[in-house]
Amino acid sequence: MHYASLVKELSRFHSLPEKLRFLGVRLRQQRPKVERFSVALYQPTTDMVRTFFTTSGVEDAITAYDFRLKDAWSLRQIAMQQHPRVINDLQELVPPLQTGRVNPHTVKLVQQGWRASFTCPLLCGGELMGFVFFNSHSPFVFKDELLTELELYSQLIAQMIYQDHAAIRTLTAAVRSTMSLCAGRDPETGAHLERMAQFAQMIAIGLEPKWTFSDRQIQHMLLFAPLHDLGKIAIADRILLKKGKLTDQEFQEMQEHTQKGVDLLDRVIGNHGLEHLPDVQMLKNIVLHHHEKMDGSGYPHGLSGEAIPIEARIIAVADVFDALTSERPYKKPWPVKQALEELKRMAGRHLDADCVEVLVEQQQQAEYIMDQLRSDVVEA
Repeated sequence: MHYASLVKELSRFHSLPEKLRFLGVRLRQQRPKVERFSVALYQPTTDMVRTFFTTSGVEDAITAYDFRLKDAWSLRQIAMQQHPRVINDLQELVPPLQTGRVNPHTVKLVQQGWRASFTCPLLCGGELMGFVFFNSHSPFVFKDELLTELELYSQLIAQMIYQDHAAIRTLTAAVRSTMSLCAGRDPETGAHLERMAQFAQMIAIGLEPKWTFSDRQIQHMLLFAPLHDLGKIAIADRILLKKGKLTDQEFQEMQEHTQKGVDLLDRVIGNHGLEHLPDVQMLKNIVLHHHEKMDGSGYPHGLSGEAIPIEARIIAVADVFDALTSERPYKKPWPVKQALEELKRMAGRHLDADCVEVLVEQQQQAEYIMDQLRSDVVEA
């Protein structure tokens, strides 16, 4: 592989998926038996590994799949040792009548006809970003100089993912820095924002079969969710910090935080030259429309039903659920079961019924998130 020339060719493409697809085509041209690679990203906050990209066709793709790293012994060893792993005959891992004892991901690979696997940790500055999996339909492919070549590919993939995430992090960090100006003014805690982001991603995963979200969009849901109330920094203290009920005029001014948030976001994006980033519209929809209601009684535009962007509907459910189950100066936290019953009551009227259904079905995962990011929540 001519590394420098490959990097130059990759520079012709703007988005990370385009670059990864090109890399997959190039790899197959040079090494026909390396028929695909897939990328999974790691979230240290929740210890989750989740699919992110694959060069597979739709029929063979393993997407919307996640698991805790602590439950995957082999991958955990790769992460700790920061060293690749070769499996040159996957069938040896799936003895007849014993598939129940094997990682279901491995079983699916064998069922699809994959025979060999080479897994590299994706590292940047010693930090684990995820894993890249190279696969072949032929056994005993991954050996000799091919291993060195694929390690170079994995380093290139790690760099591309890091650069792509750096741009997204620049945007989210810039917005968060702007929001920090509001610290001490807005009662929402950092723990609340992180939890509701995890709830939002969980709901998006549950909706993936219906909405065909890409793994990338689901990842961005996690990053963008905490930014939904950006516009509150433009709301006067006399309104934001008022103890009692807002007057009609004050409530009207409070409602302006959604549009003010988008205006601030446009300035941040423009100042940092980030207009080209994918899924920026998703972030704008979240900031602008997270207070819309399914019956049209929300704001700022009184949208109803399917007219409300799905990402905004997801955020609304995640936000309400965490608000109910969190302690506030003016209320005690609700038990999880009671909060879910309230969400079901609001479904179809204020909240999206599909989003609520996913949260109800994933109560155990929601409670795990609450336990991991506990500060002001209550036991079920």
